[in-house]
Amino acid sequence: MASATEIRHHIAAVEQTQKITGAMEMVSSTRIKRVMTHIEQNRRYFDNVQRTMREILASANDITHPYLQDVPPDSHCTFIVISGDKGLCGSYNHNVLQLAYDKIIDRPKHSIMTIGNTAEDFFRSKGMPPDITVLGIAQDPALSRARILIRDIMNMYDSGETSEIQIVYTSFYGETKNKPIVRRLLPIRLDDYMEIRDAEQLREVIFHPSAQEVFDLLVPQYILGLLFGMMVQAYAGEHFARMTAMHNSTTNATDMLKGLRTKYNMARQSAITNEIAEITGAAEILRGGDR
Repeated sequence: MASATEIRHHIAAVEQTQKITGAMEMVSSTRIKRVMTHIEQNRRYFDNVQRTMREILASANDITHPYLQDVPPDSHCTFIVISGDKGLCGSYNHNVLQLAYDKIIDRPKHSIMTIGNTAEDFFRSKGMPPDITVLGIAQDPALSRARILIRDIMNMYDSGETSEIQIVYTSFYGETKNKPIVRRLLPIRLDDYMEIRDAEQLREVIFHPSAQEVFDLLVPQYILGLLFGMMVQAYAGEHFARMTAMHNSTTNATDMLKGLRTKYNMARQSAITNEIAEITGAAEILRGGDR
């Protein structure tokens, strides 16, 4: 059995760890509350853009766009993998990175763009260094940064460098909440609007200057809203996972402290009992010497 001094040092170390995990849980909780506003606002905006695009496609049969096409077989695909910059968030990073790896190895022609330090480290360890590494966005998914990133992505697609762009991230909305998923960013396909409710009768709606030009303006907004939504969902998913992991760690620390304090009291009691026995034994020896 460990001595009382050793147990006391162990208790102090666990208490210090408990303070850290509790603080990290509080920070992640605060950040989730802050980003939830962005998620809800982006969802409303994105739904309206999608609905308008669906209405235009339903009301006009001659709408065309370079992004409205099918993916050629055996084409080149660019995977954008969104992970966290840090660990201590349970299986969050492992799940999304493993899904991305499984999808990437199925596409012989591919390139990789990583958002987050853990994604870059993961693919380098697999002997698949990312073609593009984006730093700083994972911990600050601002709309301004999403605009810069989407411009580069659209340039890649417009130049023919890639035929398809897919994003691997952790969803924080709907039935896939807290699960890693893959979603196609480009090209846009008509079945992307199948889940949107049917367009209303639009006989009196006039698109100015034309339905085609309005649709052309909406496409970049659609892609931007889709990317920004994925970024903030991944950010929220990371902090939810970290909050859960830190909460469990704090709870485990509390249980561990209860056991350690029990052992500490037993060690103290044992030490006191031994001291009493030694004093009693010494007193008996002294009395025996006097006789």
